[in-house]
Amino acid sequence: MKVEITTLVENTAGEHHQLVAEHGLSFHVKAGDTTLLFDTGASSNFIHNAGRLSLDLKAIDQVLISHGHYDHSGGYRDFVDQGFNTDARLLVKPGFFNKKYGVSGSHSEYLGNGFTRKELVGAGVSIEIIHDPVKEVAPGVFSVSGFDRTCPMEQLNPRFRVERDGVEVLDDFCDEQVMVVKSEKGLVIVLGCSHPGLVNILNTVTDRFEEKIHAIIGGTHLVEANQERLGQTMDFLLDQEIPVIGISHCSGGAEQLSFIKSRLESRFFHNSTGTRFAV
Repeated sequence: MKVEITTLVENTAGEHHQLVAEHGLSFHVKAGDTTLLFDTGASSNFIHNAGRLSLDLKAIDQVLISHGHYDHSGGYRDFVDQGFNTDARLLVKPGFFNKKYGVSGSHSEYLGNGFTRKELVGAGVSIEIIHDPVKEVAPGVFSVSGFDRTCPMEQLNPRFRVERDGVEVLDDFCDEQVMVVKSEKGLVIVLGCSHPGLVNILNTVTDRFEEKIHAIIGGTHLVEANQERLGQTMDFLLDQEIPVIGISHCSGGAEQLSFIKSRLESRFFHNSTGTRFAV
């Protein structure tokens, strides 16, 4: 199956100066005859950018949002309010609608969605809560979640909290999903933020699918990794012999990305706003 992925919005600007970058992530995914959105950025900027890239959002069949943080879900209400969701279902995991926070010392900040499930249902949105750890949501396109937490260097960050049943607890990101697409050259994995850990995610996908991974694209949350973990993660990626690695959004600043590029060499590309990847 032919796959084409366009980054509608990401933290960094690309060559197309009419596009708007923001701290967020959104992908337009064309997989065979199916068109999907994976994440909707932090605002309506992904809609603006889609127009500049001549991509018709009214042709979207399904919308998957990786997890309930504003920089991945923030633009969805705009998508609904502007009438793009006429036939597109919203596919999320249990816990997606829980309130999420970032804690720093004695204070916290709200990091969750800017809408509730009740509000979306009232606006006519068809919502599917995916309970299966692997679910085919379109021919050759899968939602994958429930990641095996086997990598000792990938621990939960105590800064992130979630409200469950009125109690604020450590966020284990059980609501996080990735998109796995079967292409003609192997699996293409579309990442949101990789809070459960990039190694954990890739090991889980490898265990659940027979095909080799051809490409990964998206956010890795290596921004919080120390140099030792960063180096070990690069060793892992090289050992996996993944031909294409297009990472960005919360993968680190200029120094970290320079190190990643130096290790991965020609396999790496900096995925930025407007980047198109086809296989």
